[in-house]
Amino acid sequence: MQVLPSTPTLSSIDCWRKFSQQDLQNAINFYETEIAADESITENYWYLGLAYLFVGKESDAQVAWFTPFTLVDESEVDKLTTALIEVLEREANDRVEMSELDRAWLLRQHIWTLAPERLENIFQLICLAGEIGTLTVETLIEWQVEELSESDSREPIDEDLLEQVLSALITIEHELSLKLIRICLGIPKSNQNLVEKTMVALFQTCNKIGSSLFLVHAGEICHELQPNVLGIIQALNFLYSSVGLYPQAIAAAEKLYRLAPGSVEQLVGSYQLQRTHFTAGNYKEAKDQVENHRQLLAKIILESPQDLVRIQYQSLIVSSFFLPYIEDNPRRYKTLQNKLAAIYQKNIQSQIVDSVLEKTVLVKKNGTIRIAYIGMSFKSHSVGWLMRWLIDRHNHQSFEVFLYCLNTTTNDPFNHQWFRDKVNVASYLNSPPGKIAAQIKADEIDILIDVDSLTYDITCLVMAHKPAPVQVSWLGWDASGIPAVDYFIADNYVLPDDAQDYYQEKIWRLPQTYLAVDGFEVGIPTLRREDLDIPDDAIIYLSAQSGYKRHPDCIRAQMEIIKAVPNSYFLIKGKSDATTIQNLFVQLAAEVGVEFDRLRFLERDRDEYTHRANLAIADVVLDTFPYNGATTTLETLWMGIPIVTQVGQQFAARNSYTFMINAGITEGIAWSQQEYIDWGIKLGLDRELRWQVKGKLHTGRTSAPVWNAKQFTLDMEQAYREMWAHYQEQQASNKTDTYDLN
Repeated sequence: MQVLPSTPTLSSIDCWRKFSQQDLQNAINFYETEIAADESITENYWYLGLAYLFVGKESDAQVAWFTPFTLVDESEVDKLTTALIEVLEREANDRVEMSELDRAWLLRQHIWTLAPERLENIFQLICLAGEIGTLTVETLIEWQVEELSESDSREPIDEDLLEQVLSALITIEHELSLKLIRICLGIPKSNQNLVEKTMVALFQTCNKIGSSLFLVHAGEICHELQPNVLGIIQALNFLYSSVGLYPQAIAAAEKLYRLAPGSVEQLVGSYQLQRTHFTAGNYKEAKDQVENHRQLLAKIILESPQDLVRIQYQSLIVSSFFLPYIEDNPRRYKTLQNKLAAIYQKNIQSQIVDSVLEKTVLVKKNGTIRIAYIGMSFKSHSVGWLMRWLIDRHNHQSFEVFLYCLNTTTNDPFNHQWFRDKVNVASYLNSPPGKIAAQIKADEIDILIDVDSLTYDITCLVMAHKPAPVQVSWLGWDASGIPAVDYFIADNYVLPDDAQDYYQEKIWRLPQTYLAVDGFEVGIPTLRREDLDIPDDAIIYLSAQSGYKRHPDCIRAQMEIIKAVPNSYFLIKGKSDATTIQNLFVQLAAEVGVEFDRLRFLERDRDEYTHRANLAIADVVLDTFPYNGATTTLETLWMGIPIVTQVGQQFAARNSYTFMINAGITEGIAWSQQEYIDWGIKLGLDRELRWQVKGKLHTGRTSAPVWNAKQFTLDMEQAYREMWAHYQEQQASNKTDTYDLN
């Protein structure tokens, strides 16, 4: 038999595409008829096989494809094989374009059967299997990826394909995946761009599904191949911290700082170094770095750098994040923050092209005020738990409520679905900030409420684009200082009377409390006194905060309380390096004269419900200073447990104060460290006083403002109405001024 050219004619391709989109059985009939008329045209066998394959007759497809091989000499086999692979590969690519990934994967499996040595096809298989969720270690072994990748005779691989392969391999946590990651990154001779993209993918994976040693080891490979790239070192620092490898994380942050070529890059390294020391609980080292950090901030404000790239201006907005943990001096650090935020916004807005905020998907309005909440916290997160009551109680006759959920995850037990069901429109976005801002603009949002502030850089980037006419910051942290944000929601307690002097945003004070909830779900306690070797008649103090908030001066005050109250014990719980925190508490306890056996260090609870239930073991909770608890304070008050807090000047030092006032108690509110110690001792020694406080908290559950989410929602909605009315008045005034000038 004579083998005709393997490349189909245009009419043959058009014919197949017509059949494949309509009736495959007709295609089978057609090609069988064509073959009966002339068995020498091999393309008819190839497309007959495709038709059989797509109707589920895989064995018939193989027979169709094999038939031409039985009709030619052995010398023609390679030529036929190449022709068949070309058809299968073209069809596989077409199926990817049509999002028929299962069919594309099946076709490439058959290509692999025909040519198992083709590494490019195997890499395509890896990408497809990763997309459809069938990639396993077993398939990687079966395809002999490691052996083929190391072969000197392998064909060149497109870098875009390598990037996709690496993204798929990251999802398979196995030693073989690490070997393949190293091989893939070495194929283009350690191309810096590919290595950096892989590190970004590792960072994003850690953010989305959580940390693991596998991600750390993969990051180490990237760092080994490109040891002096700042972005890679920064991401490695994050990966190390995420799994508690703090010495390695500190070494990475120190290297980042050491290699920084300019003041802005130094600021990135300095921030990472602070963050790592604070996370680990190394307070002294963190404080020393903060002093150096302030000098860097002042230098950058003086330089007022322009034309920064994203990794540079990102560092500006978060650079003062840790100052409130060191000292209670808002006038000092808010002034710095406001200036940095202005430089940050100027850099962002100078890079916005006219098309970024063009309308793309316009949603019709019905006359209501359209409000939107934006953040990454609509999940099992403190902000998610606290704001859900407001979302639940919004008046949808007066307000259309939107959610813009950033950095979405699917494995969260308190999932986005709850929020989706409570709002008019919920958008789940992993887009670049400019596209997110464009969507907000297109949705014609009137008031945009940021619930993240400095805790998530993407939210800051979106707010700096100014996609809504009125922009508000609430709940997630202190105000960011970004000029594009108009208002900061507060109350009469959480900020002092003179706070407007150093806030860029207009402070909008609600009449009672800046936050209210209807309560908390509580699980089953797992902590018992006998398990902790604590007598039944002992007084138990508790502190449950992260390592960021463990200020030595506050710990010393807590130890003075323990020392002064006989038969008392102190439970310490929170996220940080366990050994470092224990060493810090033990050292300070020894300095004050508190025996080590009166301290108990607890592991974190398995979930929020258990954490709340376990609070009940405490007789008194001791708050932190200069950075108070917020969610933990509300949970403590809901559980009816007395709490001692020291009030400062900054937002972070007044959360417990406003919540206690709005829960109906003043007992435990201190205005100095000595008063903090005195209240701690008094509540520990006076059982009757503790019962009085518990009684007030119990009664307040039905009457106190902090537990009245319905009234709080009304107050927030009234604030939104007044903000919107004020904006409309400004717009009308501007139009009048323009008219008069003409």
